[in-house]
This record gives sequence, structure tokens and C-alpha cells, in this order.
Amino acid sequence: MIKPNEPVLANIVSIVLHPLFMALYGICLLFVYTDFQFIFAGQYLTFIIPVFFMGCFIPASSIYFLKRGGFIRDYDLKEKSDRFLPYLITFISYAMLGFFFYKAGMYMWFLSLLAAPLLLLIIGGIINIWWKMSAHMMGIGSLIGGILTVCYNVKGINPFVLFIILFILAGCLGVARLMLKRHTPAQVYAGFLLGLVVTYGCVWLVVNLIYFFLR
Repeated sequence: MIKPNEPVLANIVSIVLHPLFMALYGICLLFVYTDFQFIFAGQYLTFIIPVFFMGCFIPASSIYFLKRGGFIRDYDLKEKSDRFLPYLITFISYAMLGFFFYKAGMYMWFLSLLAAPLLLLIIGGIINIWWKMSAHMMGIGSLIGGILTVCYNVKGINPFVLFIILFILAGCLGVARLMLKRHTPAQVYAGFLLGLVVTYGCVWLVVNLIYFFLR
């Protein structure tokens, strides 16, 4: 939420680049920059609707109702102790999303993109017991890691301008989180690197395992 005593632009950047939107942005980029637009022509909503509902709407709604019920103190989840229930609900929602696309017969590398947030929620949740890592930076790091590995390891393309834009946006988001005093620089860097490495690694591992067993 935008508060009157905080930098407006930093709040706007934090909202637009919220972790809950990263899956939506990822699907949009797949349809714009890869052959998804041809393979799944006319099926854009078949991807967007479940991703929006289970990857965005349910987690966001849970935060709202948890706040209204007094289970968390604020919508920004600034306190480490407030993150457990939202993380758990998001984990369950993403697991349902992964199961949906698994039953739909989607590619293994695509399913690994959905598995990465589950792994990040587990790792982030454990780290959160002792240290509050930036979930925003974890989210955009995961988006960049996913796009990088799909482009280089799956599709064999190099949208150089897109990568520049994504890294600039990640930098803007990191600065915004620091301006809002939500995190320390170490928490910002750690969140970004964790998101990028885990997501890149998930897809890379699946692609290479498939290649190893099918060659």
C-alpha cells in the first residue's frame, strides 16, 4: 500500500514489480519472445487465467483476509513472523497451478518453471526464520533466471534488449526497496541472486536430464 510519508515512485515500482505478478509477466514474455505464440495460437487465455487465479489472485486475497482477520500486522509483510501463512498459501496455490499444467501435458521445462517458486518458497521460508530476505527481489530474480534459461537452454534465442530492460527493472526495484527502508542492501542482493540461481538451475537441470536420458 502507498503511504503518504513514503516515496510515491518507489511504492509504484514495488507494486508493479510485486512478486505475485512475476508469473503473469513470464507467461506474457513467453508468448511475445518464443514460439509459444505459434504452438499455442489462440490459447493465450488458457495460460493467463489459471496463472492469474492461482499465482496471483489467491495469494493476494489470502494476504487481504489474513490482515482483516488479525493474523498478520500489515499487507507489506514487513515482519518476519507475518510471512509464514502467506508463504504457505502461496506454496499450495503454486502446487495446484503446477498440477493443472502437468495434467494438461505441458513440457517438463515449463513445469520446472512452476516448480522453481515452490523451491524458492521453501528456501526463503527457512531463511526467513533467521533473516528477512527481499521477496520482491527474489521474484524478479526468478523471472530473469527463468527467461535466461528458457532463451538459452530451451529455445536457443538471444533477446539482448529484453535482458537489458529486465536487469534495469531489477535495479530500479532494488533501489525502491532500499528507499522504502524495507530491506538492507545484503537482503536485496541475496534475494535477487537466490531467485535467479534457483530458477535458472531448475530449468537447466531438467533440460539436461531429459537430454541425457533421451540421447
